[in-house]
Amino acid sequence: MEEIVDIVREIGRQQAENSYYRTCYGLLKLLQDSVAQASDNMLCLQQYEALWPSNGFLPIHHITTELRNSVESLSNQEKKAHLAWVNLLPTDPSR
Repeated sequence: MEEIVDIVREIGRQQAENSYYRTCYGLLKLLQDSVAQASDNMLCLQQYEALWPSNGFLPIHHITTELRNSVESLSNQEKKAHLAWVNLLPTDPSR
């Protein structure tokens, strides 16, 4: 009976690990999208500034702040997913 319990626990841990990796993949995709959007915004700003120079850094600051906030949010989500996964790992060092 104990062997069945161990197998079920291992399956649960494996599912949690798979879920963590799927979450990381999704977060990386969101990060890729955020960087692409910031890049597009910077290119648009560059083209706009070439036509109507303003010498202001506020638009650049806004774009970089949005990107930084996105990265921080994704990082926090990864930390939560990692903590949930680690909490399912066995605490017995012999395992």
